[in-house]
Amino acid sequence: MATWVERRPAGIVDKAWIGVDSDADGSNLIACVNGERLYTSADFGVTWTERRPAGDVNIGWHSVASDADGSNLIACVYPGRLYTSADGGVTWTERRPAGDVDLSWVWVDSDADASNLIACVFAGRIYTSADGGVTWVETRPAGDVSKNWAGAASDADGSNLIACVNGGRLYISADGGSTWTERQPSGAADRGWRPFATDADGSNLIAGVLGLRLYTSADDGVTWVETRPAGDVNKYWHSVASDADGSNLIAGVQTGRLYISADFGATWTEELPAGAVNKFWIGVASCATGSNLIACVSGGRLYTTNDAYVAPTAMIQHLMMIGIG
Repeated sequence: MATWVERRPAGIVDKAWIGVDSDADGSNLIACVNGERLYTSADFGVTWTERRPAGDVNIGWHSVASDADGSNLIACVYPGRLYTSADGGVTWTERRPAGDVDLSWVWVDSDADASNLIACVFAGRIYTSADGGVTWVETRPAGDVSKNWAGAASDADGSNLIACVNGGRLYISADGGSTWTERQPSGAADRGWRPFATDADGSNLIAGVLGLRLYTSADDGVTWVETRPAGDVNKYWHSVASDADGSNLIAGVQTGRLYISADFGATWTEELPAGAVNKFWIGVASCATGSNLIACVSGGRLYTTNDAYVAPTAMIQHLMMIGIG
């Protein structure tokens, strides 16, 4: 099991945390509160700075994402606008993919250098940008219809994307969102897809269903395997994250526990950051190696770890990747 530390960006109070993200080494973090503010940290979550992209007002922040070094950030408001930062959250620019209107932005993600971004609208469309958020293109994975998009994720170069519909299907793109393929991990039925994540090259994926199971894929989403962190029971999976090679995973349950895996989802360990109690783990994020994690509780606190368990094989793979050993 990992050792977790409770973090209190907003002081000794519970908050409606809804989204978190991490850079590649876990030093630069971003977190958002639904109906309040954004917060960034440059020291692995020890200290935090309140950010105000939309000015000195509380608004419905819903999702945040970071590039590999934490300098380029994107955040979205439900309902409202998108905002991007190129200086670690110090200054922000409002973005309007759909024109001068507020939309129900539900999710954002970024590639490794923040040149390629993806954002999705609940009861709307998906938008992609190839210039850091300056201009946007509407993309239609499910055809010329609006869908209840629940989220979207990007690999490290922005070519491989995954998007999911709450009460629908998963969709995979291998060309930056120009074309999409519908995927059905659990058969031909519509599902309440909610959490999902991809590794750095888009080959290893993880996706979860509210009230059902988690699924992993090792072949770009072509085939899927059901995984059961909590045993042979259905759970309200609400958040997942992956490291760079897909070996180290973390998953959170709505009114439940956290679970981590160091073997691509084959086996899992239950985590208790907040003690032996169930919490609404609404957001999780991982650094590139899976050693530094962050998790947030809706109506609670933030938690970070710098010593999450990494299997020897995964560590050896990482050392080989960076030229050691």
